[in-house]
Amino acid sequence: MPIFKRRRRNAVEADPIGAFWSWWTTAGAGLVADAVARREPTAANADLTDRIGRIHPDLEWELGPGLHAEHVLIVTAAGNPAQRAVARRWLRAAPPSDRVWEYADLRRPGPAVTIQFEGLPPVAIDESLVSIEPDSASVHVGVHHPAFASLSVDTQRRVTFLILDLVLGEEMVETWVGAIDPLADAPVDAVPVMQLLPAVAGFAAEHTLDDGSPAWKMLEGTRDGQRVIATAEYPLRSIRRPHLDTHVAVSIRYPVVREDGLPESEMLDELRAFEDHLTDRLGGSGNLLAHETSAGVRILHYYVDGTTPADAQLQAATTGWPHGKVTLTTTPDPAWENVAHLAG
Repeated sequence: MPIFKRRRRNAVEADPIGAFWSWWTTAGAGLVADAVARREPTAANADLTDRIGRIHPDLEWELGPGLHAEHVLIVTAAGNPAQRAVARRWLRAAPPSDRVWEYADLRRPGPAVTIQFEGLPPVAIDESLVSIEPDSASVHVGVHHPAFASLSVDTQRRVTFLILDLVLGEEMVETWVGAIDPLADAPVDAVPVMQLLPAVAGFAAEHTLDDGSPAWKMLEGTRDGQRVIATAEYPLRSIRRPHLDTHVAVSIRYPVVREDGLPESEMLDELRAFEDHLTDRLGGSGNLLAHETSAGVRILHYYVDGTTPADAQLQAATTGWPHGKVTLTTTPDPAWENVAHLAG
């Protein structure tokens, strides 16, 4: 079973991520590998707890077997969208993997294990039963385990989320799983938990392009009596690019000719060209994830890395629009709540 720890608060450092990797590359990697080899991993707990806690006190870490290296060190936000960007920046600053260590910021699926919390009965993952209910947007999952009868509701929920992270991996859970419910009684349609991964993976494949990139979908509705057309990446989940933690809404006014307030074809071509111009200026600092068009205004929903000058780059690129006012609104939004109405 991997080692899970929650951080205590520590003094703030100017660059705690840099300080962590400096310690890790000079001493920490060897110390922790030696502790694991001696089957005394708790000997490394204090250092890891302290140094990761300096990055952010709510991050969690794990040690486990690697996919391509002997060991993996995982530092995760544990489902908290507000801290995913911090964990991803920790990962992006990591040294290259080697034969001993690799690194990740999301929990991975792994072999069936037994979860053991102090003072509580063991929970063998492979004894779990699940209900699987897909809809058009996600897969809803209920989890039952015989041990739930002796666990509090809060502990059942904690174990349920941990089971799903270990069976599916954190990214698949956050991207494709909708409602998650611990079930005190086994549902009538229950199946063994090991059927969950192929079911969710199959659902994801049906809703993803052949190259693995996200699909886009079109939506239509009304707002204040006006027709609205929107297009958005699907699914809109911040887990896929957690370092993009800042929302930049670019509102572009255009002259209204059509009765429904939407742009006529030539104006639509100009709007698309202007969109391409803005996106090109971002480079790798952000992505366009959705746009909405209604009543003479087209809103482009960009998400950018808040540690970069991406919003200023977008602002500088808007000066060339000749047909109306362009405004930018920048908001910290690590959970992508500002596009939740387009998430489906």
